[in-house]
Amino acid sequence: MRRSTPPHLTAYSGQDPDPTPLFVPCCAALCCAVRKDRCSLNNNRHEALLPSTLPFMARPLYWLGEQFFYAIGNTSAVSLARDVTPDQDISLLLLGCGDPRSVLFTLFSEHETATRKLDFTCVDYEPAILARNVLLLSMVIDNRDAENIFDIFFHLYLEKESLALLVSQCRILLDASMTLEGWKKSRYGSTLRMSSQHTLIEIRRHWDQYTKMHALPNTQLCTIVEAFKAAATEYQKQYHDSQESMICHTSRSAGPLMMYATEILSDCFYDFWKYGTTFISPARRSAANLLNPTFVYTQLGVGCHVHYGSDLVMPFHLAPIFGNLDTVPTRLDIMNGIRTQFREWCSAFRRYHQRGLCIVRVFFADAILGARALQFRKETGGVQTRILVCHWRAETITLDEEEYKQAPLAFDVVDTSNLDDYIGLLNVLTISIPLLSGSGNGVLYLESLLIQGHADNAPKDLTKRFHADLTVMTVLFHLCPVDFVTGYSTRSNIHELLAYNFFPANGPRRQYHQVTAWKPLRSDPPVVDSRQLGTFLYELYHALFEEEDSLTFQQRHPNDFLNALISRNRVPYSRESFVLLLKFIRGRLQIPRDQWVAVLDRFFDLQSSDSSMKMDTINFHDLCAQLHFHGVHSMDVYRWDYLASVGVFRAWAKVPPLVRVFLTVPRQKLGVLAGATPVLQAGMRGPKMHNLFSSVHAAFGVLSVMGTPANPKVSFEEDPKRFHGTKPLVISFVMPAMLLTGDGPGYDLPSSILITFAINNNTANTVHYAGKLGLHLEIHSAALFDSNSVLVLPAEQPLPFAFSANINVTSTSGQIGSRGPISANFNEDCDLVESFSAKITVEDGLARAALQSAEAVAVRQLSHNIIQLMLGGRTQEVSFPFPIVGAQHRLRLARKSLWIEVSEIHPLSFLRIDICIQIIVPLRSSFTQGGVDINPFPIALDGLVPWSVHRVNLERLPVLNLKSSKLDQWLNVHVTAAFSEREARARKDKGTDTMMFVKDTIHSIIVQASGIQPKGSSPHRIFTLLDKETNNCDTVFLVDQLRFDLSAHTIVCDAFVLPLSDERMMEMIMIDEQNLAKLLSQAGQIPVEPGEVKSWKQLLPALVERCRTWKHRDSCQYASEGRVPLTTEMEVIPLCACGEGQDVQRMHDVPLWKPFAKYCTRIALSPLFAVSYVENVGRKDRSCCVCRAKAPFTCPKCKKDRYCSTVCRKKDWDRHRERHHNFWEK
Repeated sequence: MRRSTPPHLTAYSGQDPDPTPLFVPCCAALCCAVRKDRCSLNNNRHEALLPSTLPFMARPLYWLGEQFFYAIGNTSAVSLARDVTPDQDISLLLLGCGDPRSVLFTLFSEHETATRKLDFTCVDYEPAILARNVLLLSMVIDNRDAENIFDIFFHLYLEKESLALLVSQCRILLDASMTLEGWKKSRYGSTLRMSSQHTLIEIRRHWDQYTKMHALPNTQLCTIVEAFKAAATEYQKQYHDSQESMICHTSRSAGPLMMYATEILSDCFYDFWKYGTTFISPARRSAANLLNPTFVYTQLGVGCHVHYGSDLVMPFHLAPIFGNLDTVPTRLDIMNGIRTQFREWCSAFRRYHQRGLCIVRVFFADAILGARALQFRKETGGVQTRILVCHWRAETITLDEEEYKQAPLAFDVVDTSNLDDYIGLLNVLTISIPLLSGSGNGVLYLESLLIQGHADNAPKDLTKRFHADLTVMTVLFHLCPVDFVTGYSTRSNIHELLAYNFFPANGPRRQYHQVTAWKPLRSDPPVVDSRQLGTFLYELYHALFEEEDSLTFQQRHPNDFLNALISRNRVPYSRESFVLLLKFIRGRLQIPRDQWVAVLDRFFDLQSSDSSMKMDTINFHDLCAQLHFHGVHSMDVYRWDYLASVGVFRAWAKVPPLVRVFLTVPRQKLGVLAGATPVLQAGMRGPKMHNLFSSVHAAFGVLSVMGTPANPKVSFEEDPKRFHGTKPLVISFVMPAMLLTGDGPGYDLPSSILITFAINNNTANTVHYAGKLGLHLEIHSAALFDSNSVLVLPAEQPLPFAFSANINVTSTSGQIGSRGPISANFNEDCDLVESFSAKITVEDGLARAALQSAEAVAVRQLSHNIIQLMLGGRTQEVSFPFPIVGAQHRLRLARKSLWIEVSEIHPLSFLRIDICIQIIVPLRSSFTQGGVDINPFPIALDGLVPWSVHRVNLERLPVLNLKSSKLDQWLNVHVTAAFSEREARARKDKGTDTMMFVKDTIHSIIVQASGIQPKGSSPHRIFTLLDKETNNCDTVFLVDQLRFDLSAHTIVCDAFVLPLSDERMMEMIMIDEQNLAKLLSQAGQIPVEPGEVKSWKQLLPALVERCRTWKHRDSCQYASEGRVPLTTEMEVIPLCACGEGQDVQRMHDVPLWKPFAKYCTRIALSPLFAVSYVENVGRKDRSCCVCRAKAPFTCPKCKKDRYCSTVCRKKDWDRHRERHHNFWEK
């Protein structure tokens, strides 16, 4: 991830207050198709025959004002294979890939003996990112010195030796990549692949520039160098002037030690921008005086565009560096630590390359457009996709045909970085879900850094991103966030929550790193009532675009108005993005045409009767045109066979429903946009009409008319310098042809129509631009008949809608009978899903007889979303599209007509659980007594991958130093933070909550195994679970070591579990009765509450599976018995025998443990954290010792005084320092 920024420091109305580049600035290139299959940097003329490009403008058009280059990632690396089975090859798609840290760390995290292949496809819209990545990986393949590689990739300034290596390596790469075929045959081509010819061309262009920069004329080179020096000075000044001298975002990678790392890492940050290196030695700092060309050349031009928050420590894992020392690490400690990590990652990549087990395929494309191109190839088999490569450019994507004969198009893992912050959550989901593997085991990762709600009211944030209820959206998407369903996460973001609340809410914009893993639940898509779905979709539409009417929005959302005002220029959705969302939902739910027409009829009925969104009227034709263009829905007027061939259409034999309008904008008119990032739009207006169109294609160049008036064509010569060139801007957009005919009541005559290019007219933009541009905020306009500025052509043909193969499936057979489709039922307001229902027609003879003889139908819940019906000795499972509360089911039986209707409810919403009787159940019922009595730690039998617990390679996790004198000051705080506010209250009040009990037991094991509790004690290594109900122990834990789970920012116990049964106890007594007695006598007994033993039996298989390095046998009991765990009964072993005695070598080093090693299985036990967007996490705020405001945080060093912000902490520093000892000296 690399697309967000530390708090911004300057803002003015009309300009994005955070000048972070809006990733995927959805504006797009000119509608044209390149005749040649391959792009050429020397041929910028594109002659187009329509239909041509397939536009997917899922965001409005933004002017690229102040933009940045994200060369270095700003979150720590993660293993992208953490949620997939270790037993099969995997394909991984990285959208907005950024630097290769997570590719390297994923390979590093694999077991050294692993033989599976990992295939990465890395998509990025910035070719400089890809050029740097391939350069780095090629040097690793060539076994270059890791220290030099590190310097070349991370340092702004290089020593002569490193620069010479950089230039030499680039020349080798240029020689190897003269052609795409030549690259494939080179020593790099087997591992480093190119998705397309245009990708190789762009990467080569950057390598060539790297080799030549220091040979530029002295004046030119000095200008570049001075720009970097000036930028570095300004960046440091901005941070100092912001009153945030401690830079919090740089310490994110320290995880639970984040607050202790802030001060020294702030110093490292300032040093990096002062010297441009990580060197500590003054001599080496002086020697590194040659500007690194890999930071100079980007799509933004030549110069310093490196983001001001960039810091090379952020991609690494700093918790072991801070957690294992008794004193604060020095700069040298930190730099040595991250260089060691980098060296280990590189070694892992080189091993994978040498063994032929890794492919890294790079793909230069915008994330949305690249994903659409892959989907095009997947659905059609074609490689000439006619989809744009990147916005503000005119090339289209042609995938390499040979490469994509075998390259994956459905992925086990899709990682989307923090695209959510820039292109919107709904857009991210609609482009990524279609590329997810259909095996049912795929995982989609979403991240965000810029919170839109409030961290102390976290549920609001995710709902705000969806603009609708989370449950409804996940039902429609047929994919759900795992921690939302389970109510816990094995990944900690507690440090993020603490840091977010530590800084003042009215200060510079804060960050909050939120990661969610999304997985499918195995079920058919639900059937939704047309009227209900149409109502919900209109409410969603209203929520997406209601900010367009400032006064209405202020009245409805008075608390959000100011935030909406300053963030209006970051709106991620256009009418086209909403249309593409509709298309996605229809395909996901497999809605047939007749029902879909009814859905849209309801939508338009509501729209026509809603007068609250005045601006929606001038966007109406934009919506209708996009619906028709994408084949989603056509208004009756679009089905007319005839439009008058008048005006601009006078030479056309037939006028289609849609036309594409081109407008040439003189470059000098664009100066008003300098340094800003406003939303731009096209339009047409006259004395009577005004219509806006937000899906605008734009590119710099010259448009030439070809063909004849009856059959017009265009040729476009693109300006290769784009924003820095001399040619004008050409925009194009699709609109209804009827608006240009003048044929209709209220229509303007064609001679009075103007085609316009304008800034989005919101309050902030009006204040800033109206004095310069007028109230319409028009940058440029031209008359429809101005042939020098305006051209109208037939638009592309509507895109057909692709139904899935099983769209007409209406029933599923089982032992009892045929089940009809699952119905999802909304509440009265159509904003929540209240219930699911399914109807089973009883067909089996025994079941029919049982039902007619009044036998009761038994119902049992098997998993989060599956129930089992039992009737007449027959059983049948019903899978619902989201988790349910099976215990609160209701049955309606027709014993004569022989059908059963089952109504199920969702545990996370207000639900109606009976067809005839409406019942309301509490929100989040899975967290209250009487909740869902199912396995909260499910494992799928195929692949045996824990559904809700991520995998780890214990051997790759650093060992926690239990002798660190500061361990007790952060570890207990960390593991205690696993409890939500609700659980903490229940724990204090001795309440009953099984998940809270499990968390408390884990807490006890960790604090005792680390030796921090009881205070002054030694680490305890053996534990038994004592069931209070029976006073028996049947589970023994032997804790070997505590380790840092790096990417999850937590601690994990590397341990072994010894499950006991009567038979096993007798066998162990026969082997070594004396040592067994000694082992049990040394065990610390941890009392577990009634019912908790069952949860531990369910948890143990997940703890085993998450760290196993061995394979299950063909005779595995899980497979033969068809369940995991095998049992939840006391004194019966819940685990299969496949892992017994496997990977237990370290047990042989402990004489007392060695005799029992063959009965033990290795596990990875870690805290289960509350989910901050589901429940409130952390203690209630207490008062600041300076101003008495709410102050959730203590001094990060001594933990003595509480503050509301760094401002108050600074005011109190002198008194505080005198009163309390330094944390590291205490």
